[in-house]
Amino acid sequence: MTGGHTGRMVLLAEGRLSSIGLRMVIAALLYIPERIVAVIDSTKEQTSTQEAIGFGGDTPIVHSLEEAMQYKPDSMLIGITPLGGALPETWRAMIHQALDSGLHVVSGLKQRLGKDPEFTALADRKGLRIFDLHHVSKSHQIRAQGSWRRRDVNTILTVGTDSNTGKMTTALMLYREMQRRDMKVAMIGTGPTGILISGRGVSVEDIPSDFINGALEFEIDRAANEGFDFVIVEGQGALTNCGNSPIALGLLHGTMPDAMILCHQPARESDGYGLPLPSVEDSIRLHEQMIGVFKQANVIAIGLNSMDLNKEDYRLTVTDLQRRTGLLALDTMREPASPMVDTLLEYFSKYKKVVLPHDISEIHDRI
Repeated sequence: MTGGHTGRMVLLAEGRLSSIGLRMVIAALLYIPERIVAVIDSTKEQTSTQEAIGFGGDTPIVHSLEEAMQYKPDSMLIGITPLGGALPETWRAMIHQALDSGLHVVSGLKQRLGKDPEFTALADRKGLRIFDLHHVSKSHQIRAQGSWRRRDVNTILTVGTDSNTGKMTTALMLYREMQRRDMKVAMIGTGPTGILISGRGVSVEDIPSDFINGALEFEIDRAANEGFDFVIVEGQGALTNCGNSPIALGLLHGTMPDAMILCHQPARESDGYGLPLPSVEDSIRLHEQMIGVFKQANVIAIGLNSMDLNKEDYRLTVTDLQRRTGLLALDTMREPASPMVDTLLEYFSKYKKVVLPHDISEIHDRI
């Protein structure tokens, strides 16, 4: 899916609106509050999201779609997943009501609403669209063609020492700062939330492994053909996480980045399997070696997820990482992303795209 698909959304968060756990709800209210005109949750007081959960500004909480319609939405976003996975009958009625009221439907559900005969018939009748953020079109189910060897666009990938280390946040904050500078930049989301926020991308968890590389290549080539100078790709998983390393590797070799930003949560010592995390230095070397089989590209900065550090510990961590690695380190939720963009621009001013010989021993000698 490409391009901004909706402008004014009512967010369905029935019975689940909180400051933790619901990634899409939280991300929508944090990163695109200007597009959320109201939130539906009949279990909350009719107040603002800022008062209820601490962010989202003065976005009103309402108890029904009828109440939300006074804010003139053009679509309804389903930002929560029903318990058990099945679509509750009350939700079916609300989706039907949204379409009947002239609203597009944007869904983060695994269940494809665009395949539901009742919903599609009503949408067709009303001239509306159903956007399934998990859906992967046939155009993306292709093997990689190696087009990275010919393209001119500068590609940036956020990678991580583990899952959930801030790859989407860092990518988004970079994207916003580059947009603020009027740079020709596209952000490619690789999960439903990233796609929702950036307005383009492909959900890599829903692609057969053979096609992850090709799908990313397709998206980057499309952005390059649209005239963008820079493409930021949202990373997923981690090469060193035994549960999702295939997705991380597919993203690395599908993007074939010119620059990488390593995302890291300093307070985290082990992953979800209880295994110790690699050091930042080892992770930098690993990513540069894995891309170095094909081309020369570097980790140029460290994006931090420091939500569990106080101000003093954060400053000490930044100083230590910069001393150890020689790289800029910062949390884009605490500090402006402008130094990271400056670092990228300096890197690209000197960077030469070099395709390396496919000789791993030679690559390792160089590294």
